[in-house]
Amino acid sequence: MLNEELLLDAMQGIRLENVKKAEAFLGYAEEATPPFRVHRKLWSTLLVAAIIVSLFTVTAYALGWFQLSHHASRETYTATIGEQKVEWKGEYAFEFEGPEECPEVRFRVTWSPSDNYWYPASWAVGRTKLVEGQEIYNEEFGVYMPSCVVDIMYAPQFVDGGAMILLGFKPGEITRETWGDVEVYKFQATATHAIDREQTQFPTGNFVILFHPEEGWIIGVRGYDSMEDIEGIARGLTVEPTGRTIHKKDFDSKYDFCDIYIG
Repeated sequence: MLNEELLLDAMQGIRLENVKKAEAFLGYAEEATPPFRVHRKLWSTLLVAAIIVSLFTVTAYALGWFQLSHHASRETYTATIGEQKVEWKGEYAFEFEGPEECPEVRFRVTWSPSDNYWYPASWAVGRTKLVEGQEIYNEEFGVYMPSCVVDIMYAPQFVDGGAMILLGFKPGEITRETWGDVEVYKFQATATHAIDREQTQFPTGNFVILFHPEEGWIIGVRGYDSMEDIEGIARGLTVEPTGRTIHKKDFDSKYDFCDIYIG
């Protein structure tokens, strides 16, 4: 059942002036608001916001947009890759709903922390679907670790019960931003696997997940480099269509994973 808290939560991202314009159009606008009419005024505003949210949702589905949700998960996922069954135990899952096809894209790297950041360097030249950074030395743990990995996934792979699984990492607080038409999910995640024999050292990686709800592509930028560098790389990416179409049936599994492993 709708209540004030649920509707107020749904109103996030709706500009106040748009609500007021909608109020006037629907006949809910009031010239004065005496104390005894405050509750009525709040509910009229919430009703207008609910109408806007509902129309936006219906419009999104009508236009074939994708929706993303995410939650903690301790499930064991079983995927069939070719003739082999693989099991993954995830810490966190990103789930998608929407159409079963979307445009194929490639990205270009336009900013890097250094001139020799990528390996091999040729992978970061021109349009690509995967780049990997040189390993960097972590002074805290005394080991070399992957600096950054960037690759592309597509929402149609995960619709109808699939998921992009955060494998081997437990995220902290996830913040959501919008960069133009792109939804951006930023977070740090601590490895659930130790990197030393004594099982005492658990490194923390930085993640920036880019998701285009209209076009359906997902680009993961993550690594053990600083969040400043990871975000800088993400902001510098330019995405271009290839002219081809990605279909759900193109994928062997409705599950895939997001991690910081190279190779």
